[in-house]
Amino acid sequence: MSAAAFRRITIALSLCSLAAGLATGADITSKDFRADDLFQITKVWTVDFVFTPEQWKGIQPRAGGYGAARLQGPEGGRNGLSAQGGIEFDWTHTNFSIDGRTFNDVAIRYKGNGTFRQAQNTGKISLKVDLNKYVKGQKLAKLDKLNFANNITDAGWMNEELAYRLFRDAGVPAPRSSYARVYITVANQVAREYWGLYSIIEDINDKFALDHFGTNQGVLMKPVTTNLFHYMGDDFAKYKQTYDPKDEMTEAQKQRFLEVCKFVTNATNEEFAEKLGDYVDLDEFARFMAVTVWLTDLDSILDNGQNFYVYLNPETQKFSFIAWDQDHSFGQFGRGGSNAQRRNLTIFHPWSNSAFLDRAFAVPAFKALYMAKLAEFQKTIFRPERIIEQVNEIAPAIRPAVAEESDAKAKWFDSLTSDNGSDNYTETIKGFVKARAQSVADQLDGKSQGSMVSGFGGGRGFGGPRF
Repeated sequence: MSAAAFRRITIALSLCSLAAGLATGADITSKDFRADDLFQITKVWTVDFVFTPEQWKGIQPRAGGYGAARLQGPEGGRNGLSAQGGIEFDWTHTNFSIDGRTFNDVAIRYKGNGTFRQAQNTGKISLKVDLNKYVKGQKLAKLDKLNFANNITDAGWMNEELAYRLFRDAGVPAPRSSYARVYITVANQVAREYWGLYSIIEDINDKFALDHFGTNQGVLMKPVTTNLFHYMGDDFAKYKQTYDPKDEMTEAQKQRFLEVCKFVTNATNEEFAEKLGDYVDLDEFARFMAVTVWLTDLDSILDNGQNFYVYLNPETQKFSFIAWDQDHSFGQFGRGGSNAQRRNLTIFHPWSNSAFLDRAFAVPAFKALYMAKLAEFQKTIFRPERIIEQVNEIAPAIRPAVAEESDAKAKWFDSLTSDNGSDNYTETIKGFVKARAQSVADQLDGKSQGSMVSGFGGGRGFGGPRF
């Protein structure tokens, strides 16, 4: 079965499963509770983390080694802005409960890079949970890892939810999500403190690969580079930190990866155009790029060279792309100039510096495929009224949890999710999708070439609430 056919079947089954899950609403304590029951986009769970003082001390960040390359941590560590700056997160122990279902001795650590730095003064820090690390076999809805995103840079508290939904609707692998009120208790120190409304994000791991590609025997990688698939010699150790493979790779997998890098870097233009489809799932990559460009997420492959995964499928020997970390989608990252310029991001050359994208978009067959996906999605999943309806679906479900954080945040939230929300600092989702749809339509019709990426915007440059 081809990857495209498997993807179509997976999407259909997921939709049927979602409908069934919503209809039955399996109780969280039931053995029939599934991931579809957990990841309901308008569901707000109640989550408690309970620490001893020693455990709480163990979660605090510590100084570590500094990364040697842009947005990369020290060798063997995690990557990203904070990791590059020498901040390390250690696992510690906690007890975890969700809507009254308790899991004892769960592993937990802080997560995030830019979001961690911005959250340090607020106390609302993103978290990663591993149910299985200390108690083998411990799972929730057959999942052993969960991510709790703090939404601190996410204007309207729903960028990731809506962006991931767009990717999934486009046939691109992307995590599912729901929401949670998160409470922290530290014995004899902190008495059940409300940290705020978080997003629960599905983890990208072997189970995710199995669900989306029909096999988990391939290689998941999380690159951090503006020079994707650049050949640096035959020693795989030179690539390991940059590409951060999530499992040990076989020698055959390493050789295939090096073969891809040699091809991307050294092939003639004619060879590249002829054989790119031997190394990359072009239909899936066109879908991935169409959604990424429409969302104007510049903290991505388009500019920073991060916040996505690639998967080397062992059956096709091709790479596919997976969406990740969408808090700056809908034009809410401070590159590309003003809000107006980001709404009008060019669809023809929307990246700042990437030899791989330069070469891929110079292939007529791929460029035509990408443009066809944009045109198709403009008529279907990118329609502004469709996304605005989704905003209106989520907003009333999560507003009470936002209001519990503060009255000021509730007023901010109302402004961002209203039909005429404030536009003087942060772009609203509703305002963005209307303007972006018109810009892409004009570009497809030949009326405009759009705006090029032009470096950091002025001021703070990041969307999202700051209190």
